[in-house]
Amino acid sequence: MSNSETVIVEENPDSMMTAIGRNWWVLLFAGVLSLLVGIAALAWPGKTILVVAIVFAIWLIVSGIFSIVRGFASGLTGGMRALFIITGILSLVLGIFAIRGEFQELYILSLFIGIGFLFRGFSTLFLGFESKEGRGWNIFFGIVMLIGGFIVLVWPGISLVTLTWVVGIWLIVIGIYEIIASFSVKSAMKA
Repeated sequence: MSNSETVIVEENPDSMMTAIGRNWWVLLFAGVLSLLVGIAALAWPGKTILVVAIVFAIWLIVSGIFSIVRGFASGLTGGMRALFIITGILSLVLGIFAIRGEFQELYILSLFIGIGFLFRGFSTLFLGFESKEGRGWNIFFGIVMLIGGFIVLVWPGISLVTLTWVVGIWLIVIGIYEIIASFSVKSAMKA
């Protein structure tokens, strides 16, 4: 090879895990937060709607911020970038409305939570369709989050305790998935 030849090394643009892998800790933090909020929801289901609403509002805000951060990762397709950013903005807005007390009924809170789960489910599902690494897990948990969102939206009149249990279980599942995914992403980056 002569001095005039240049070797270009580029990352595989199809690798969504590589793009997200640089910030694997963001996924880990979001997973730990989801897991803790889910456990708290199950441990204290009989608490007042204000406490439950604030906990879920904080989860929506923090997960929204992390979704926006993930949207600016390099190597994402335009569609995935837009989906992460839109999902993050929607979660942020819903969380801010919830924390300000813009809901007066369980029905409105259910809508906020259900819509948040739907958008997270769609973004995870589409990530699974576009990435090669972790495809099965992303598709599976995207479907799980979509099911959770539909359940909350279809039965918004269920009691607060039941809603808290359903949402708590889904948050624990999401948290475990995100924790596992973060370490998978981290190990994929080392390979």
